[in-house]
Amino acid sequence: MQRKAIIYSRVSTDEQKEQGFSLQDQRAQLTKHCRKNSWQIVADIQEDHSAKDFNRPEFQNMLFDLRNKTLKADIFLVVRWDRFSRNMYESLSMIQILKKIGVEVRTLENNVDLTIPENLMIQVINLAMPQIENDRRGLNTKRGMRQAKREGRWAGTPPKGYSFDRSSGKSLLVPNEDAKYIQEAFEMYGKGVYYLEEVRRHMSSKGYYCSKSNFPKVMRNPVYIGKIYIEAWKEDEAELVDGLHESIIDEALFYKVQELLKRRSKQGQKKNKINENLPLRGLLQCRQCGRNLSGGPVRNKAGKKYYYYNCQRKYGCKENFSAKEANMQFIKYLESFQITEEVLNLYYHVMKDLFKKDDQQREKEKRQLELQIEECKKLIEKAEDKFINDEMDRETYSKSKSRYQNKIDTIQVKLQEIDLQDTNFMNYVEYDFALLYHLKDYYLQADTITKQKIVSSLFPEKLIYEDKKYRTPKVNEVLSILTNNINELGEIKKGKNPNSENLSLRASPRGLEPLLQG
Repeated sequence: MQRKAIIYSRVSTDEQKEQGFSLQDQRAQLTKHCRKNSWQIVADIQEDHSAKDFNRPEFQNMLFDLRNKTLKADIFLVVRWDRFSRNMYESLSMIQILKKIGVEVRTLENNVDLTIPENLMIQVINLAMPQIENDRRGLNTKRGMRQAKREGRWAGTPPKGYSFDRSSGKSLLVPNEDAKYIQEAFEMYGKGVYYLEEVRRHMSSKGYYCSKSNFPKVMRNPVYIGKIYIEAWKEDEAELVDGLHESIIDEALFYKVQELLKRRSKQGQKKNKINENLPLRGLLQCRQCGRNLSGGPVRNKAGKKYYYYNCQRKYGCKENFSAKEANMQFIKYLESFQITEEVLNLYYHVMKDLFKKDDQQREKEKRQLELQIEECKKLIEKAEDKFINDEMDRETYSKSKSRYQNKIDTIQVKLQEIDLQDTNFMNYVEYDFALLYHLKDYYLQADTITKQKIVSSLFPEKLIYEDKKYRTPKVNEVLSILTNNINELGEIKKGKNPNSENLSLRASPRGLEPLLQG
C-alpha cells in the first residue's frame, strides 16, 4: 500500500522567506524525497511562525484534521528537527501525540530508526540540538546587548522621548518630539502636589500617550539623565553607566522625583523569603490532597527550632515531616542517579559528531550570506553606472541603493549572529558531564535558590515524599534516558544503581572542571 505523507515547511519571519532557509527550498527537498520513495503527498503545509511551541495556526489545523480523520496520513515529513520544533520537551510530547494518531514523524536530516531502543537517546539529542542552539543564540544576544550598554549605547527599542540616529553607524539615542512631554511630566510630578496618574492623564490630554502600567517605568528610567542601567545577571552586579546620548532631565529633579515615588509607593509588601533549612519548599506535593507543601519552624520547650515540611492547615491534611530528614533523603535520591561509562562515552561521541555537523552548517550559511552581500553590492554598482550614464534618475537610484544597502545591513546582522554562535559547544557538553556525574556534590555546594533551580530542572513536576523515599510523576527526559534506572513512578529501580567507583571518567566536584578533554 502506498504511504501517505504530509510535508511541512516552516520559517519564523518574513525576512527568512526572502533571504534565509526558504519555504520553497524546503518544499522542493521534501517533494523530491517523497517522489523518490513513491509516497503520496496528501498535504503540503507551509508555516511562518516561531518554533518555541506548537501553537501555530497551520500545524493546529492539520492536527485537528488528523484527529477528525478528514486528513489521513502515516508520515509527517520535515527537512530537519529545528523545522519541527526548537523545544525538546514539546517535541517529545508531540511525537507521541502524532504516533497515537498513527503518524510517524520523519526528517531528511538526522532521522533515526526508533524500533531500535538505543536510538532513543540519539533522538533526544537530535531534538535537544535546536533548543540548545536557540538558547545559546539568546544568551549571546543578551551578552552582546549588555556589552553595548557598558559602552554607553542603548540596546533595544528606544525609550519614550528618544529615537535612534543611525547616521553615525552606531545607533545613538537623540531626543525626539516626545522629549518635551517627558520634561513636563517630571516638572509637574516634582512639585509634589500631583499623583502619578494625574500627571499621566494630563500628558495624555496634550498628545503624549503612555499606558498606566508603563508610565511609572518611564518616570524611574535613568536614561533621561544620560545614564544607562544594566541589570544584575549571573555573577555581574547591577551597574549604572554614563550613556553616549544627551540627557533631557536635570539630575536634581530626577532624584527628587525618585524620592517622591519611593515615599508614595505601597508599603508592607511581603517578600518570599528563602530559607536554607527548607530548600524543597514549594517543590513538594502533599500525597493526601495533591497541593504544594509549605514549611516552617517549630520550637520545642527549650526554645530550639526544628523545621518541618507540611500541608497548610486550612486544607485539613496531616502531612507533616522533618525537613532535616527529608533533605538528607533527597541527597541520597540524587546520589542514586548514575550514568554508566558506556552511555557517557556514547553520549559524548554523538554530541561531538552533531556539533561538528552544526559547525559545518554554520559555515555553509555564512558562505550563502556572504554571496548574497556580494550580489547586493553588484546591484548597487549597476544602479550607480545607470545613474552616471543618465539611464536612471536620482530618485530611482537613491531608492535602489537604499533598498540593497538595507538588505546588506540585515545580512550583516545575521552574519554577526552566526559568529556569536560560533562558541566551543563541547566545553558546555563536558561541563554538563561534570554536573551530572557530581550531581549530589554540585547540589550540596549550591545556595538555596540554585538548589531549587536544580530540582525544578530535574523534576518538571512536584516530588512526593513517602516512607523515606521520593517519587515523581515525571523526570527530566534526558536524565531519565541517560541514567536508565528510573521506573514509571520516578523511583530508582532496585539493582540499577551502578557503583560510581567503576567509572573511569570523573571530574573534581570543586570547580566542576570539564569531564573530558580533546
